[in-house]
Amino acid sequence: MSYWMKSLFLLPFLLVASVHAAPLQKTFSDWQITCNNLNFCVARNIPGDNGLVMSLSRHAGGNDRPLLRIDYGNRYTGELAGGPLKDNLLLDQQRLKPDLKHWSVEPHHLATAHMISIDEFLAQVLDADNIQLTYRPQATISLHGLKAALLLMDELQGRVNGMSAWIKRGDRAAVDVPPEPEAPQMRTPGQPPTPLTRDETTGLIDFGTWRVNADECSLDPMRREVSVAPLSDEKALLLVSCEMGAYNVIDLAFEVTRSLPYVARGLTLTLPFVPPNHGDKQMELVNAEYDASRSELLTFSKGRGLGDCGNATRWQFDGREFVLAEYAEESTCDAWHGSDDWPTLWVSQRASEETVDAGAAAK
Repeated sequence: MSYWMKSLFLLPFLLVASVHAAPLQKTFSDWQITCNNLNFCVARNIPGDNGLVMSLSRHAGGNDRPLLRIDYGNRYTGELAGGPLKDNLLLDQQRLKPDLKHWSVEPHHLATAHMISIDEFLAQVLDADNIQLTYRPQATISLHGLKAALLLMDELQGRVNGMSAWIKRGDRAAVDVPPEPEAPQMRTPGQPPTPLTRDETTGLIDFGTWRVNADECSLDPMRREVSVAPLSDEKALLLVSCEMGAYNVIDLAFEVTRSLPYVARGLTLTLPFVPPNHGDKQMELVNAEYDASRSELLTFSKGRGLGDCGNATRWQFDGREFVLAEYAEESTCDAWHGSDDWPTLWVSQRASEETVDAGAAAK
C-alpha cells in the first residue's frame, strides 16, 4: 500500500483523536511525558532532584509554540553555585557547545522557542547517553527515553511522517497536522449566591455533625470538622472531614437545602478520564476548599509532605453539578516543582457571556 493511501486511512483517526484527546502521563526509561486534553505535551527527564533538568513542550496543531529548556536549580534547591551552563555542559564527556544565537541565556537557565534551534539541538543529543555539568558530575540529564517520549508526542499530535515531526520526519507539509482540540467551556451559575446567615450556618453545621455521626468515617468524631458554603440561594455545600493522614484530609461532600427540614444529597466528583495510576474516574475530595464567590471547588492531594508530587483539581459548579475545569498531576516525587507548575492533564476555558446566552436560548 502506498504512503498516500496509508495517509488517507490514517487521517480520519487523527481527526477523531484531535477532537477527543485522551490525557496521559507515561514514563520511558528516564523521561516522563504528560499530554492534556488539548494534546499539549511536555516531556522532562526524571528524577530532577540532582538539580539539572531538560524539558520540551509543544502544543498541537500548526501553531505549535515549541519550547526547549535546560534548568539548573529550582525553588526547592534555591540558587545553586557554579559557572554558567553555556560554558559547562558535557555531552557524553565531550564539551557541548550549542549555537545559542536564538536562545535565552541566563547563568543557570537556557531556553529557546526557535524551531530550527530546537531541531539542531535535538540532532546533537538524541542518540547520546547523557548531558552533565563539568563541575558537578552527579548533575546529569539522562537521555535514555527521550526519543520514545518525543515519538509519542509526535504520534499524539499527528506529526509522524511530516516535516514538523521531531523523530519520524517525512515529506508531509508541516501545516498538515490535526488542529488543536477545542477546550471545554465552563458555565458558571451567574451571580454569586446569597451569603449564609449566622442562623443558617449554625443550623447546617449542627446538621452536618449529626449526619457525619451516621456515616462510616475513620476519623474520630471529636476531630471531624464541618464547613458550609452557599451553593445557590436555596442550597449549601457541606464538607465533612472523614479521614486524615499525615498531610491529607479526605472530605465527604453534601448538597443540603438551606432551610428546615434539611434534605441532603451526597456529592461525588467524576472525572472525564481515568488519571494515571488510578483505577477509575471517581475522585476523592482531598484537602478540599470551596470558593463561593467563584463557584469553584479545589482539591489538592499531596504524594508526600514536601508537596512536590500529587494531584490538584479545580471544579466549576454550573448550577446543577460540579464539572472538572482543571486537573494537574505530578507522579514523580523528585523535588523538581510545586503544584503551581505540575503538568496539566485537563484544562478548560470559561464560557463567554455570549456563549452562555446562546446556550440558554437554544434550550
